[in-house]
Amino acid sequence: MSDVKRILVIKLSALGDLFHAVPVVHLLSKQYGCKIDWVTQPEYTELVACHTDVDRVIPFPRKGGMEDSKTFLRQLRIRKYDLALDLQGLTKSGLVLGLCRSERKIGSSHPREVAKVFANERPKTKVTSLHAMDVLFDSLRHLGIETQPVEYPLDFPPGPDLPRGKCPIIALAPKSRWPAKDWPEANFIKLGERLIQEQDADLWILGGPENEKLGDRMQAALGVKATNLCGKHPLLSLGSLLKQVKCLVSNDSGPMHFASAVGTPLVALFGPTDPSKTGPWGAGHCVIRPKPGAGGYPDHRSYKNGDTQFISSISVEDVFLGVQKQLGLEA
Repeated sequence: MSDVKRILVIKLSALGDLFHAVPVVHLLSKQYGCKIDWVTQPEYTELVACHTDVDRVIPFPRKGGMEDSKTFLRQLRIRKYDLALDLQGLTKSGLVLGLCRSERKIGSSHPREVAKVFANERPKTKVTSLHAMDVLFDSLRHLGIETQPVEYPLDFPPGPDLPRGKCPIIALAPKSRWPAKDWPEANFIKLGERLIQEQDADLWILGGPENEKLGDRMQAALGVKATNLCGKHPLLSLGSLLKQVKCLVSNDSGPMHFASAVGTPLVALFGPTDPSKTGPWGAGHCVIRPKPGAGGYPDHRSYKNGDTQFISSISVEDVFLGVQKQLGLEA
């Protein structure tokens, strides 16, 4: 029987990175037969709490004051752990690792800033790819844990009971946090028109409250077959909503990761960000990225500069054919 009874993982952000960590946490729990405590930023505590292998979620006060920091430290140190893992690899996550009560403190195989000084063990790099999940698997390999199967034991709350007809539902997620990652709104509308005309599809437009006006414009352009759900339901309702759709078309954004986790057929559109590093894990997804120019692909950090030219070169035809493939209707 394992002598590991309590495990702490530290993965603070961001949304896509948390989804990549979900299978890792599950495999840890499965290997040692115990629940996991997880430190994350406050905006992600509800998502982490959906993980069926997580016992306690500890909010990290990234923007909190002295009192919040004291509360966090008390919550962090109330338990002694047999094993603690920094799955983030930054100074702030390394500091949490250093402050927790654990004799074994395993850092990231790819530490940045000064994260490595807080760990007393560091996994060797044995990645077969540069994908974020494969980097996380280094921590499992360090412990002698198999990295398969990849599963997402997330128990999402029930979603809204939306009216459904007999037509296939296709979801569109047209916005991310960064304009350079967004396929043009006009292209999403053209795609929606083809899906309605040629597939008789009903369309759900997904996004946060800040995307409501965009959703209104798209709904007005597409007519009664389109429903604007932007800002209408909590973020976690995406888990339930996406289980009801036949396919999601999404930029590199949160809905893409929700779809991958719940097994929804996916057409993922990538521009400056690299799907081989941050895209949906595993086979079965349709990932579309423009061919590189004469100078190669844009620098992966260029998504912050607002230049939408690269992702805009993805054609509506290519995306439509991608949806056809995911629906099993390719020629």
